[in-house]
Amino acid sequence: MSSIKYTVQQITEATRMGTKIGIVVGAGNIIRGRDARELDKIDADLCGMMGTVINGLILCSVLKQAGHRVKISSAVAIDGIAESFNKFKDLEFYDSGGVVIFVGGTGNPLFTTDTAAALRAAEFDVDVLIKGTKVAGVYSADPHTNKNATFYETLTYRQIIAKDLQVMDLAAFNICRETRIPICVYNFTKYTLSDVLSGKKVGTLISGG
Repeated sequence: MSSIKYTVQQITEATRMGTKIGIVVGAGNIIRGRDARELDKIDADLCGMMGTVINGLILCSVLKQAGHRVKISSAVAIDGIAESFNKFKDLEFYDSGGVVIFVGGTGNPLFTTDTAAALRAAEFDVDVLIKGTKVAGVYSADPHTNKNATFYETLTYRQIIAKDLQVMDLAAFNICRETRIPICVYNFTKYTLSDVLSGKKVGTLISGG
């Protein structure tokens, strides 16, 4: 199964559970600003922001084919393609059960899609921010390079800072900490989104304790 079809399947199962879904799209499969060293840093980030629009359009198209009500909300104005982010209009659509796809990051270079996700989570007063990754959750070190890395089932915001764990960038993490939004980090390819939403012990849960 292709990654896009797998993603849509996960979203479909989650919506059937009655879950409201907002998706912040990245562009790592197209370009990562931090890795495009031949470009000016700002220009590289702008390219990355445009990459999220491409991915968002693809996801939107496949979700519509699967029967979802879906809209794209862009932090960067793109007339004729994606409406600009509007908290009140987007929140109304979200609350009515529609799936909102957020593209364009925060609309500014030098901020990651993690920050965009935390910002939208705070603006929409979500119950949990879910971050799908390629590892089981949060470790004391990179499990790919350190076989002795410790896996954490639960952590507090304070522990994340004390242990200097790289869950997401500091700006994103601080938004979640200040608004007390729990963060779940899990292996997106191994477990389903419905596993997380049903309360199974999947990944790492970060909260105020």
